[in-house]
Amino acid sequence: MILVGLTDRQTAELTHRLRQDGVDPEPAARRGDLVMMSDVVSREFLGLPTRDLTGRLVERIDHAVRAGYRGIRLSGLFPGVGIAPHEATLDRLVRDHPLTVFCPYPRADLTVAEVERVRALHHVEVTDTALYDDGMLRITRPRPGRLRLAGRMNATNHTAALPVLTAAARAGDRDIDLTSLRDIDIAAAHALITGIGRGIRLRHPGPLVQRLARLLAQHPDHPAPGTPDR
Repeated sequence: MILVGLTDRQTAELTHRLRQDGVDPEPAARRGDLVMMSDVVSREFLGLPTRDLTGRLVERIDHAVRAGYRGIRLSGLFPGVGIAPHEATLDRLVRDHPLTVFCPYPRADLTVAEVERVRALHHVEVTDTALYDDGMLRITRPRPGRLRLAGRMNATNHTAALPVLTAAARAGDRDIDLTSLRDIDIAAAHALITGIGRGIRLRHPGPLVQRLARLLAQHPDHPAPGTPDR
């Protein structure tokens, strides 16, 4: 896996997140299975002439295949404006070699003509399905009936996120997957359990959510965190 265009901060955040999810990326990075290019190195890489960039990628693909892998994956962020300069080259490489490329593009950063060009160069378009995203917490709808929370939910965002969850639940999305919710404070957990409505199913809740759910089941009138006792 090769990730391009990451700043030092983004690399550190990705490494931290993987570790929080129980995956240590260091062994893969030492073996060369995971390559996270800094934005400086990425600019040099993407600035290579087409022939040189093609040669480097084909060499890495061949090395991976000889080592027993099915191929390599390439993704990341283009550290510039508009469309990355080697999109057509990557499209040809994907057709002829065991290479998978995932190119995230914020549509707001592209002109209409650039959006059409990106679509023409890619076989599959995956539309961002985020119902809510504040950079800390992301709520998506991976399929009808299910919502997925990823990131951190706390006092700074749970009041904004709760109406989104409530509206989606009323529309039928009543399974809420918490697998990728890496951190939640007690106030947010209380709001998640009590503020959406009946019939909600929390999938893969963390220890705090489980403990609070048991407490509320035993004491349904327990006040919300921070509420003064009468």
